[in-house]
Amino acid sequence: MKQFGRKTILIAMIALALGGSGLFAQKITHLTMGTAGVSGTNYPTGLAMCAIWNKAIPGIKAVAIATGGSPHNIDLLRTRDADIAQVRSLEAWRATNGVAPYPEKMPWIRAITGGLFMDVFQVVALKSSGIKSVADFKGKRIAVGPVGSGGEVDARETLAAYGLTYKDMRVSFVEYTQGIEMMQDGLVDGAILGLAMGSAGMTELLLDGKVQLIPITDEALANLKKVNSTYTRANIPADTYPHQPAPVPTVGTPPDVIMARADMDADLVYKMTKAVYENISEVQKVSALLKQFGPNLVLPDEQMLIPYHPGARKYFVERGWLK
Repeated sequence: MKQFGRKTILIAMIALALGGSGLFAQKITHLTMGTAGVSGTNYPTGLAMCAIWNKAIPGIKAVAIATGGSPHNIDLLRTRDADIAQVRSLEAWRATNGVAPYPEKMPWIRAITGGLFMDVFQVVALKSSGIKSVADFKGKRIAVGPVGSGGEVDARETLAAYGLTYKDMRVSFVEYTQGIEMMQDGLVDGAILGLAMGSAGMTELLLDGKVQLIPITDEALANLKKVNSTYTRANIPADTYPHQPAPVPTVGTPPDVIMARADMDADLVYKMTKAVYENISEVQKVSALLKQFGPNLVLPDEQMLIPYHPGARKYFVERGWLK
């Protein structure tokens, strides 16, 4: 019995040594999440989600990285340099269907969450500029999103709806925070910004009464819908911002979602989706915009511009949010 006891102890010691050396260590799955620029909402949203996954799912090491926004994120997913990414639904739809600027269809894009928050076009101009309509942007200094970003594509299509191109004006391609600063400093006359309604940056911009919101006409919306039927009529209600006594008609776009490739492990996606929604308050703390994030934006399949990943769909069905 003594000899058996010594062998048992020896085996246990060897096992502990091997475990300490990492031979029996748990396998680590590294995940990279594409977001957007560090100055916006997407990057801290990614940080919050990665923190949730790292804490809730054993063996996960998720890291959020700053990127150029939705088109860049889609390309990172395509090249597998990112595993997950925050992408505007409209941009994912364009990529899935091979609509410009995407040269080929990307049918592998899947949603692992419902919507995060809704975006609307917010067109602004200095009151001193004399701009009353987007048509008046001709010959003016205008700020739009970074080249190739979802916001920049929206701006380009908005201008086209009025028969304008970038050649008709002096354009600065900047992050939305820079665009707001340029407006405040009088370096541009107007801007087209894709932001959630009521954003803090827009509130600050309109605070001194020197900037006004510019409406998007029914005719322009009809032209936009010819390019992409997912654009919808939206209104910025009166008093959403300082010095805004009347509602302003604009254009709404489908919500941002978290995307992955269709071939991502379904069990892992299930755990990730479950972890995010069971810790949703941690995401909502990031920004007032994310108060929208929740079951109400888990849209039915027929209303989604891209399909849900099977792992995410399994969780949503379990919760009764999808049929």
